[in-house]
Amino acid sequence: MRFWALVGMLVLVGTVIWQYMTPASVDTTAATLTDHPVVVSYVVNGTRTHFSADGNAADVLKIDTATRWSQTDRTELTGIQYFANGEDGQQWQIEAAEGDFFGAQNELALTNGVEIEELNEQAVMKTDAMRLFLDEKRASGINPVTLTGQGSVTTGSSFELDLNTSTATLQGDVTTHYE
Repeated sequence: MRFWALVGMLVLVGTVIWQYMTPASVDTTAATLTDHPVVVSYVVNGTRTHFSADGNAADVLKIDTATRWSQTDRTELTGIQYFANGEDGQQWQIEAAEGDFFGAQNELALTNGVEIEELNEQAVMKTDAMRLFLDEKRASGINPVTLTGQGSVTTGSSFELDLNTSTATLQGDVTTHYE
């Protein structure tokens, strides 16, 4: 009987020593995402291509970087280049230093200087910022805009642009100078 009591006491002492010598376990609980947004995804030198029903590229979006944050539908972009074709073969190239992509709406909010170029007609529009509605291939801006075409320069305080039909409408304080 004393033998079993001694064995029991040795097991108890061994367990206490084991607990004391073993390092505390690491807390593996997930951090809460309610305090600060965190990066959900990050892309460097990305290209997104949409294809038409006939298999040709309908539009291409190239970016230097894209950062998607938690708790938002917004993706921050830098080094943005957008290429699209109009209904009659027009070729559009739109560039911006920065912008945001809203995935649910399939829209770009371009900022920090935007240049829109129609490559066939050699027309260029410049503005500080604009919205680009990718599904409709339509753009609008509420900042001052300059449209430079063959032999003229037109300015306005806002604009609407249809990439499909190559129709630009400048609004508010519109002036044109002919060369």
